[in-house]
Amino acid sequence: MTRTATKKLEGLEGFEKLDIGELYYIGDRKFLDSGLASYRQFAVESLEWDGKAKQMTALVEGHGHHACEIILKVIDGRLVHECECPDCKNYGGCKHAVAAAAAMFLSVQGQSVAGIDMPDDYAQELRKQLGYRDVGGDGHKGEEEVPEQTVEFELTEVDAYGNLGFSIEGPVPKDFLADFGITMSASYGFRLSREFSLVNPGAKLESFLKKAKVAKIKVSSILEGEPHLLRMARQAARMEILHALSGDRVVRRMLFLDPKGEELDVVHLIPNSSLVLLSDSRVCKVHSSDLGLAGDLGPLRMDLETEAFNEQNLTPQSSSNAYLFAVKGAKKKPKQVKPKDVQIELDLTAMENVAGEWEAFEFDLRLNLDGCRVELYELQSRFLAPVLHVYAGKLLSAKRRVRALSDLLRRVLSSDQAADALGMETYEPDYPELFDPNYRVGVCEIAEKLVQSLETYGADYEVTLADNDAQRWLRGGLDLRKVAMLLFSLSDATSRADLLNLEEGTIELVHPEAGAEALQRIVSVCRTLGIQVQFNEQAIRSEPLSISVDTKASGSDIDWFQLHPSIRCGDRTIAPEEWQKLILGQLLIEDKDGSLIMPQIESGEGGLEMLAELLRPRRKKPDGTKAKDDDALQVSRLEMLDWIMLRRHGVRVTLPEEAENLFSSLSQFNGVGEFVKPASLKAELRPYQQEGCAWIDFLYRHRFGACLADDMGLGKTVQTIGFLAQFFEQNPDHKKAPVLIVLPPSLVFNWQEELARFAPSLKVTECLRKGAWHKALDDSQILLTTYDRVRLDLSPIEGNRFEIVVFDEAHNLKNVSAARTKAAAQIARRFTLCLTGTPVENNASEFYSVMSAAVPGIFGTLKAFKEYFREAPDRILGRSRPFILRRTKDKILKDLPKKEEHELFLEMSPMQKEIYTRTVAEVKAEVAEAYEDRPEQQAGIVALAAILRLRQVCVSPELLGKQLPEHAPKFGYMADKLEELQAEGHGALIFSQFIGGLDQMEAVAKERGINYLRMDGRTPVNKRKEIVQLFQSGKGPAFFFISLKTGGVGLNLTRANYVFHLDPWWNPAVENQASDRAHRIGQTRSVFVQRLIMQHSIEARMLELKARKAELFKQLVEEPSSKSAKAGLTRQDFDYLLNG
Repeated sequence: MTRTATKKLEGLEGFEKLDIGELYYIGDRKFLDSGLASYRQFAVESLEWDGKAKQMTALVEGHGHHACEIILKVIDGRLVHECECPDCKNYGGCKHAVAAAAAMFLSVQGQSVAGIDMPDDYAQELRKQLGYRDVGGDGHKGEEEVPEQTVEFELTEVDAYGNLGFSIEGPVPKDFLADFGITMSASYGFRLSREFSLVNPGAKLESFLKKAKVAKIKVSSILEGEPHLLRMARQAARMEILHALSGDRVVRRMLFLDPKGEELDVVHLIPNSSLVLLSDSRVCKVHSSDLGLAGDLGPLRMDLETEAFNEQNLTPQSSSNAYLFAVKGAKKKPKQVKPKDVQIELDLTAMENVAGEWEAFEFDLRLNLDGCRVELYELQSRFLAPVLHVYAGKLLSAKRRVRALSDLLRRVLSSDQAADALGMETYEPDYPELFDPNYRVGVCEIAEKLVQSLETYGADYEVTLADNDAQRWLRGGLDLRKVAMLLFSLSDATSRADLLNLEEGTIELVHPEAGAEALQRIVSVCRTLGIQVQFNEQAIRSEPLSISVDTKASGSDIDWFQLHPSIRCGDRTIAPEEWQKLILGQLLIEDKDGSLIMPQIESGEGGLEMLAELLRPRRKKPDGTKAKDDDALQVSRLEMLDWIMLRRHGVRVTLPEEAENLFSSLSQFNGVGEFVKPASLKAELRPYQQEGCAWIDFLYRHRFGACLADDMGLGKTVQTIGFLAQFFEQNPDHKKAPVLIVLPPSLVFNWQEELARFAPSLKVTECLRKGAWHKALDDSQILLTTYDRVRLDLSPIEGNRFEIVVFDEAHNLKNVSAARTKAAAQIARRFTLCLTGTPVENNASEFYSVMSAAVPGIFGTLKAFKEYFREAPDRILGRSRPFILRRTKDKILKDLPKKEEHELFLEMSPMQKEIYTRTVAEVKAEVAEAYEDRPEQQAGIVALAAILRLRQVCVSPELLGKQLPEHAPKFGYMADKLEELQAEGHGALIFSQFIGGLDQMEAVAKERGINYLRMDGRTPVNKRKEIVQLFQSGKGPAFFFISLKTGGVGLNLTRANYVFHLDPWWNPAVENQASDRAHRIGQTRSVFVQRLIMQHSIEARMLELKARKAELFKQLVEEPSSKSAKAGLTRQDFDYLLNG
């Protein structure tokens, strides 16, 4: 068929006659070269003729694929151009104008420019755009007849997404292509306009081929070289996948069979469709039940090593019978591996630094099917992906949230619920932060995607592996939830980085010491999940611990015991030299078969930790040498309580029969019992005092010790006498004095009087001089002596073993390193009773010293006590609680009159204020210098001495030898107050720590004619009794001036109902003891306590310090749950006193 070409457009004569040389005047060589290069690359996208304006407009591809518009005109036989690009504006020419002019000469004159031959159909397309209706094959206008052109599509490509790429030969059938959603670009490059893609061929190809045939468009394939007509096969094919094992390689082939069972020659899978392309260019459908999505199956043929094949085979697969297996050419069915022969394995390797310390663990997760192993890295990535790749804001930026998320996912995995029925709201109460609005959506998505990733494989997922060693195929089930549970349990992940490390098979250690704990965790998790572990290329397993302690009495009594602890792991005894590693969790035991055993620390964790603490202070023998591992441990009866506590943690502890009976009575404790008043006791005990006597007797019978710490004034002395009276009634035949009472000198007469009054039948002797001991030991039942006498006369005391030793005002033993404390510790005795209202005054070490005197060995060494008290105060205080009894007056003596306390603030006199200011400056300099130049302890002593001067100025500058024209404000106030109290008939105690203060009180009392009594450290001991009796009887003066140290403890001074403290101290316990000389049993009137404080002085600062010391006393004795173990006055305390 032919058609006749007609006359072309009019008005182009100027362009038709234009000399081609005009192109070379557009710009310089640079523009010319680049313009022609662009022209060669089809940069000119279109040409358009405007007959009215007599101009041609070209669109040329510019920078960044931006199209530039160029206008071409012919004026007076010359080519004129305009372009919107910067080059044209700046230089008058550009590459775009050169390319446009070249395209114009090609389309209008049919001339090649610079020898560049462009395709004829490109020239035809440009001519059509200009408006020519008659176009010859060579691009010239003409009148001759030309044949009508045919259209052909050639299949050139099958891309990875299943799209079919075609090229077009001949005119582009735009209307035909539009029916299939294909739009050809007419203005963006010639090359693209000649190619197109058919997407979704599975749905469109059959219709595409039918309509092309109707439109007389030839469709062929050139994928295999020579073109063949592309057409649909009449019948669908059946697919099989053959896995052929031979040696150490697997060939995987996809076979396609026609209905007769004959193999088809397939050359291409068309991804994402059910189509395959045969070598003869037929397109064949495949039964979807066999094929699924062909694109997911990979290439038609793969030749892999068995290891690579097995790893690749861990992806979800169809359970279709289309999967075939062969060995050396013969078809074989895979062996179904029994569940017991299917094992998940973890291969763990410790990565060490140059010091040989563990820095990280690297692990490989494997599946073992009857000896054939495959790495599970694919599953690691797949199961961790939901956490790592779901966007959840700052969810993984906090350690606690990462830990909580891992825990939540473990619970989700263990619930075995489907992704669409997780019921995430049930977890919300346990993980409130994860379900905060900021994280809820992300957390739910993570959980759902994790479960969905499991469901992708199916509930009964099976893996088929090639065993090249045995030349066989194996098939077995894999518990995917177990794999996922392991990944989220292997490490204590606290960041996204930790989870990324897990994906890569690494567990980073925070520090080398954390390696043992991490290894314990891994082995424990694997044991729970039934996963085998190998550590550093050795098999490792865990076995439970069993701990036992064999005990026998040391000597003839049951005060000391020899212990032989033993630890076993399985059937192996762990040597003592290995205990340290065991306790740290670092012990790996090599079994007979070469495998490693990791003791299950958790099976005996409580007992092991307690055993470690009990053994810690035992690494040295009493003589200071290092204990050998096979040495028997020597422990006291008190320490045996701790060892017996091991039974609570599953430790077997065996005891001698007598000791078992003793400790059983303690463990079955139902109370201390009632105290039966002995006939020899001439005192009426209150109920709480009877309880105190029974408590002391209970601890005596069980051969421990006791600290009676009742509030001042509750009758600690009479309770002691009640206990002693019962003791002598039950034990009348002691040949030597069985009881020693040690007390301050000022209380000797008080004890004599109380014993004579309440237990007159007991023979009491004072031992206040060295020669009194021997006769007193032979003739008396109770000996009274002082702390200093014990220190001086230790030799005669050491030769005697007392049944009972009583330390009254036991805070005299508060300094553990003092000579009197060391001497007291050397007194041989069976039972110790400490009496003190203030077992702690300044710091926790005082509590240690007093309680160690009462119950020797209760806390071990002072260093161990401080360490334990800092780390676990509840345990330390809990240990002392059974041996200390404290009752307070406000809770016991409801009928005791009220005690009112307050501070009176006075202003300094002008001269006193001037002296005080100068003294402050001096003291500051001395304290600063002391702490700069001396050790802290020595500096503290210097500071105390310096501050003492400030306190003395507050009382009166006369204490420093500086005369005042009149009495200091405190003494002026006291003179008036004493006159007032004398007129009203009241009695008063006036306490001062300074002898000079008492001297000043005497002076003002004499001036006002007021009678008084006085007692201080210079008062002879034998005269003190007379003074106290004179005051208490009411026959002597009503005012008693007393030094705080001499009269602050042990005295009964209930005649007074007013108490004045001239100079406050930072220790509240000492002041309270002194005040309670008047506020105690026997007092019938309210007691008024007043402290005189100088305003804006160190005394006001001391009130704050006193509150801190009161809190320490409360924490240790009344509410023993404090974690504070700091000492008394510190540098900070001094700075506060001086500077505020």
